[in-house]
Amino acid sequence: MNYAIRQGDTLYGISRDYNVPLPLILRLNPFMDIYNLQVGDEICIPVQQQAAEVGNVISYTVEEQDSLQSILDKFGIGLDDLLEYNGLNEVMLMPGTTIQVPSYDV
Repeated sequence: MNYAIRQGDTLYGISRDYNVPLPLILRLNPFMDIYNLQVGDEICIPVQQQAAEVGNVISYTVEEQDSLQSILDKFGIGLDDLLEYNGLNEVMLMPGTTIQVPSYDV
């Protein structure tokens, strides 16, 4: 779907409104100037055809080179989902820590 930027929009806000991971929006709009959004500019936002349901939960052991963002990108999930499935208010990623990652079926 195409989305026209409105006054006050941020990419983070748009990603939250449409429940789409911010890295995915960035990947689908490689020529967008993320530091200078203009009212009326159009960006592409992926639309799910049906509601995603959690298929299962995967145990993942944090590795030395992992960052929070790399884990979110690897599994295509949002921070809220990661926090919810681990019963946390914040995430401390220490190598060797095992976290629960939801796997979605669409």
